[in-house]
Amino acid sequence: MHSTPVSLRLYPTEAAAKKAGLHLCSFSGERLSTTLYALLPAGEKKPTYLLSSTYRLTVAEQRWVAEHQATVTKLGRFPAGGNYMPLQTNMLRRKSALG
Repeated sequence: MHSTPVSLRLYPTEAAAKKAGLHLCSFSGERLSTTLYALLPAGEKKPTYLLSSTYRLTVAEQRWVAEHQATVTKLGRFPAGGNYMPLQTNMLRRKSALG
């Protein structure tokens, strides 16, 4: 069985990844909902940025992470037809006063 290489949406800078993400999710693009990840390979100082069309990494994306022994950080997402939404890391939960 012969496998064909899968092209990943990898970008050298966060700005380039966000620009591509905005185009992919726009009405003129593919209207594709994407998630933005920072991948930091072992021994590197600068991360590589990945746009994934799935909420969890695909098998090919997981393989790239394993081959490069990279640390994965989810940064945010681009909903279809929308703008970039950063991941909310400091969400506060309050108990309802009526509770």
